[in-house]
Amino acid sequence: MRAKKARTEIRQEQIAQAAMKLLALRGWQCISLAAIAKEVGVVTSAVYRHFKSKDEVLDAVLDLVEQCFRSNVQVAPANDPITCLRDVLMRHVDLIVSGVPVPRIILSEAVFTGHPRHRKRVQKIYQNYLAEIAVIIRAGQEEGLIQHKLNPETLSIMWLGLVQSPAILWLLGQGNFDLKQHCERAWDLFEAAIQSNPASAASRK
Repeated sequence: MRAKKARTEIRQEQIAQAAMKLLALRGWQCISLAAIAKEVGVVTSAVYRHFKSKDEVLDAVLDLVEQCFRSNVQVAPANDPITCLRDVLMRHVDLIVSGVPVPRIILSEAVFTGHPRHRKRVQKIYQNYLAEIAVIIRAGQEEGLIQHKLNPETLSIMWLGLVQSPAILWLLGQGNFDLKQHCERAWDLFEAAIQSNPASAASRK
């Protein structure tokens, strides 16, 4: 029984990974369960054995995105909080460039006009992600690296904005926009704006 459950979970993840890969290439409305099955290398009926509908597959894709965001924060090195913020930002960039379809999910009709639970789920994923970033910012304030007068929640949204809007330009440009270079430059401006001690930035570079 346990082995069967493990095989089921592996297949479900394979299906979700395949759907995420296709979503990185085109909109969710253009993806069929048959296309997902082909990507996995199984017949369409095999997908139905694990998911009742395409909506449920999207739920599984959102699970993967949430795992990526959580891992982004957890694997950040235990350096000073400002260095940690930069590291998480660049990991977020790497996620997008490597094929995690964050921009497409945000712009997806399935999220905005599909089942309300998808929109609420995406909102919750981002709220949790930003809460983790705010924790790092507060740590930086406690260590005297980030200005105390700045609101951590507001800063966390600004931090996300360093990559979110440029990611849409990257998507529209089909990769012709250098997302990583832009975010590195944007980070330098953000760091200079939030730090308490201007000399500390030079020591981290």
